Amino acid sequence: DSVMLEFNDGSSFTSQFSSKMLIPDAFSSHPFCVEDATLFEQFAESCHQTALDEAQSRQLIINGLIAYRFLKPQMPKSWHFASRRQALQPEVGEMVLTELTSNNEQALLMVVETNQQASLCVVAQPELLLNSGKSLYLGDAIKIMNDRLAAWQPEQALVLEKVG
Repeated sequence: DSVMLEFNDGSSFTSQFSSKMLIPDAFSSHPFCVEDATLFEQFAESCHQTALDEAQSRQLIINGLIAYRFLKPQMPKSWHFASRRQALQPEVGEMVLTELTSNNEQALLMVVETNQQASLCVVAQPELLLNSGKSLYLGDAIKIMNDRLAAWQPEQALVLEKVG
């Protein structure tokens, strides 16, 4: 079981988050509200700066919205990522980088929720191989301490595309 979004044009989108990851409210009918539209635009603007194609961007945006509204609270899983001297205070919708401790590769993430200590992010690249051998895929959510995050510049998209 997962969340399905139905659009006015008759198309639908099924979230990759399993029902056990979502709050019970996720399985009720919810109209698209002003806050959703604002987040959609923020996420879309960030996606347009990446090397993601239109379908990947749409997947990332929608999973970001679902994570923001319906994902159960997550514990940070920061041990996969290298710490930095200074914690970043990212904005919702911002693309950020983090560095894996296992191989020093950088990963691109989109922030969907943030506070002073940690940020809930969705993976903004096709695949991310964690230290444990587990893979996260485009749109998967992970919470990370802000001292593991770094600012991302759009020109870095070409480098990430070749690596990822």
